[in-house]
Amino acid sequence: MIFASAAKLLLRDIPRLAIGLILLLCIGINAANIIGRYVFLAPLPWAEEVLSFLIIWGVCLGASAVTYDRRHLAMDVFVSRYPQWMRRALEGLILAMIVGFSGFAALQAWKIVQIMARNGQVSITAEIPMTVPYFGFVVGFGMIVLAAIATTIVGGFKPAEPPPPGSNEI
Repeated sequence: MIFASAAKLLLRDIPRLAIGLILLLCIGINAANIIGRYVFLAPLPWAEEVLSFLIIWGVCLGASAVTYDRRHLAMDVFVSRYPQWMRRALEGLILAMIVGFSGFAALQAWKIVQIMARNGQVSITAEIPMTVPYFGFVVGFGMIVLAAIATTIVGGFKPAEPPPPGSNEI
């Protein structure tokens, strides 16, 4: 199915790739800062601020991949004992809650981005517009909404299957 492949690519695979690149960039900045601090006695004043913003983006993108794989926090110890209709109803309720809360959070984050843009606020040392880190929350929560809906369309109202033991699927 084309939809399933596109959703998986956009909501899981590309965010995973982006997280990997963000981590590599963080390692590079951190190494440069360590060398600057201890070898040249000249640390990068903007490094910690930029690292914080990169981690925000990494976590926000990662939430989409986790949601798409249905690996978010779940209390499903007793769910297997429920009748099929009750499990489906519970999955529908979970979908509604994820979409509702994440949609609300995305809208609130968008309001903060607009406020930061109006004020022209920038970070203290790197002078990065504060819209950049806050927009990560808009993207992250928006992608959670899309991932929750897409994974339900692709897989239906059923819990995700755990990966087989010994697989490298994370």
